[in-house]
Amino acid sequence: MLFFNYSEGGTSEAADLDAKALVRITLIFCSGTLAFLLGSTLVWRGTTSHNRGKGLAALRLFVAGRTFVTLCVMAIAIFAVSKVLVAPLGVYSEYAFDTESMIGGAWSFSMFCSESLLFLSIIVLFSNLRRNVTWFLVLTAINGLNLLHGTRIFTMIACIVFCFYQYFRGKLTLRVGTVAFVTALGLGYFVFLSRSGVELDNQTLSVSRLVSPLMFEGIFSQISLIGAIRHPEAWSVWGSIGSFLHDVICFIIPRFLLPAKDSLLKINQFIDLSPLGAFSGYAQGLIYFGLFFPVFYFVLGCFGSWLFRQAARSQFWSMIYVYFVCDFLFRIMRDGYIIPIKMILDSAVILLFVLWCIRGRGPAPVVRNSLAPNYGVR
Repeated sequence: MLFFNYSEGGTSEAADLDAKALVRITLIFCSGTLAFLLGSTLVWRGTTSHNRGKGLAALRLFVAGRTFVTLCVMAIAIFAVSKVLVAPLGVYSEYAFDTESMIGGAWSFSMFCSESLLFLSIIVLFSNLRRNVTWFLVLTAINGLNLLHGTRIFTMIACIVFCFYQYFRGKLTLRVGTVAFVTALGLGYFVFLSRSGVELDNQTLSVSRLVSPLMFEGIFSQISLIGAIRHPEAWSVWGSIGSFLHDVICFIIPRFLLPAKDSLLKINQFIDLSPLGAFSGYAQGLIYFGLFFPVFYFVLGCFGSWLFRQAARSQFWSMIYVYFVCDFLFRIMRDGYIIPIKMILDSAVILLFVLWCIRGRGPAPVVRNSLAPNYGVR
């Protein structure tokens, strides 16, 4: 922020940290990362045979067919309806966050449809369909309608998914990564210009303005962590695992069964820590688990390593693994814990439904059965 002289949205105040706060934030990030790597490594070594080469396997591709294509078309139609339903909320004329319209049934349904379409695009890309990349780009472009109301995250995750796909094919080059980065940054900046009412002048294309999407998505989402560090009296050293379980259970209950579930979330008591939206996973870690938050990341590491093992044997777990790596972990950093947990559970239910629908029906001709990692056995 200071390097680009970026001061919009209160970033200059957020960046005004003393040495003690910087050390604590660094320790928090390092503790979470090391705990994740430790959990992943222990499970990997504990389940790998003496011949390490046999431990590396390919992702099992999803076997898609005409029924799956029909389901995608139906999902697109429902997605389009959801975007019409949120129009009365005024989200297409102002930022949804500014209008406080990011709550309620219509908005939640719209986000569910968007996340479902994103997950289907992941399945398409990691499937045996011919022209799978083309279909992935088509679904991603349709999901890009979210940019009309300022929601950038689905496009960003789609770029991450595409880079991950190229990585597993051994074709992730600097050019591919640069194109994905520039695409996400360009679309993010377009949203910033169209929603902020910025006049086109010499300052519009300044470095400070061009990197604004990075600031909003990367720095602003961590303001809650800065607040948690500055106000340790707001959370307990031992945390409150009961609050975590309560919030997860409340949030995964369908809204039609619990319409007022947003007001029941105990994490909403700390909403003042994140005035610009999003909520750092590490901030929620301190609130829910206190100084024992690394245990959560240790469990995530174990789960991720186990998922990779299963991804070589089952197309179900293969798709969940890709979602976990490209979407879940990204949202943990940006949106905290309960939203990603609900979405990965929703994705598992959607995938089970898709598998049930295509069961016993003739699949499309198989082009390839697996996708080998670029460091494993071909």
